[in-house]
Amino acid sequence: MTIHRLSQPGSTDVILLCDDDARVDHEVAELMAAALRSTPYASAIIADAVVGEKSRRRPGWSPTTTITDPAELTAIAVSDGFASDHPTSGDLVDRLRIARLLVEARAEVLHLPRPVVRVGAPQPLSNAETAELKALAAVVAPKAGLRFGNRPASFVLEPVEPRPAVTAVIPTAGAARHDGTPAVARAVTSVLAEMHDLDRVLLVMGDEFVGDFEALTSDERVRMVRRPTGPFNFSVAVNLGLLEAQSELVLLLNDDTETRDPGWLSQLAINLLDPTVAACGALLLFPDGTIQHAGVILDDARPLHSFVGHGPHSLAHYHCDVAHDTLAVTGACMLVRRADALAVGGFSTKFPLSFNDIDFCLKLHRMGQRVVVEPAASLVHHESLSRSPVITSEEWDAYINRWGQVDDPWYHPAHHRPDDPDNLNLNADHLEPQSTPLFTVARNTRTRPRVHHGRVKATD
Repeated sequence: MTIHRLSQPGSTDVILLCDDDARVDHEVAELMAAALRSTPYASAIIADAVVGEKSRRRPGWSPTTTITDPAELTAIAVSDGFASDHPTSGDLVDRLRIARLLVEARAEVLHLPRPVVRVGAPQPLSNAETAELKALAAVVAPKAGLRFGNRPASFVLEPVEPRPAVTAVIPTAGAARHDGTPAVARAVTSVLAEMHDLDRVLLVMGDEFVGDFEALTSDERVRMVRRPTGPFNFSVAVNLGLLEAQSELVLLLNDDTETRDPGWLSQLAINLLDPTVAACGALLLFPDGTIQHAGVILDDARPLHSFVGHGPHSLAHYHCDVAHDTLAVTGACMLVRRADALAVGGFSTKFPLSFNDIDFCLKLHRMGQRVVVEPAASLVHHESLSRSPVITSEEWDAYINRWGQVDDPWYHPAHHRPDDPDNLNLNADHLEPQSTPLFTVARNTRTRPRVHHGRVKATD
């Protein structure tokens, strides 16, 4: 196997680890070494790759992705000091071992968005590689199992023990479905089918709700929580539920969702076995089976749902069919660790309808926690059935004034949203790369807002 020593007089050597058959771009390798030398807080750096004949634009470092898609770890560079403490041969077994050591140390790993190697198509893992992957998984998500994914060398975390108790918080404004039944009734039925005796459902309702309270709360696990009088405020309702909940995990669920397949709640919960993950979202589909939500990306400050309108099968083509880090997930279905949610103050009431989930996830990132989307858990979402989808200028201004432009570590900088004034929701994360990225600056996984406030002029 291959180890490339990148030396510079007067500086620490950097070791690039990759397979024997990988064709290394030595100019890019030197850029990786320079980035690592100039970033004292970082312990390692990864980069893009050309896989087959396609440029693979990779996201930033993610312990979760290293488990669910280990073939993504085609090359990793570490300092000579780190490598000498942990001798390696460069093969995938040792790259996974290096990844495990980095995770154990909660080390910072940079990403250079430029291909450093050319490799062939991923192959199924050997027994030795699988054993090392399981050792990594035992560190990232203790008590989780692994099963094969839909692609070669892809994996899905799976529960091997009963999950902790969950409290489902379902804010509802009392909207009705097309047949006249309360939308929330189907959401309650769906979530109860996933619950055991220690789980609870909190329906957060206001004065506007019209329906049969007794029918909705006939199951002893379901309880109603009254929202204060006034217009519907999703953030207020979520915070009431977080305060009322007694369980370690809290599921935030829209009243216009319903189950597709069993096991989705346990699949979300398995990701929160990782103490660095504070929130996990599900794959949400429109009633016609196309994607409504597969994680949120930020492009030019605008939050956008990934792969909207695509079929779920397209996720595999773009390596997004397994659990992976994302900047945010929608509050329509989000499993959170209650302690982390309370630590960041819950949902901001400055955002009664929109951007509250984005703001919440950014606060989690600012606290040093991670957010993951789990495509193996999927539900149907009748988006905005219970409220108007209109975004008010007040909420947009409040969001921009708080966060401004946030660089998204898991959205490749070579992607750019098409400039289509008639469809501002277009995003480029699902487009085939037309050229090889030539970036020379590495990035980290820290999320920092860049807000520009106009100068305030004094008045007489």
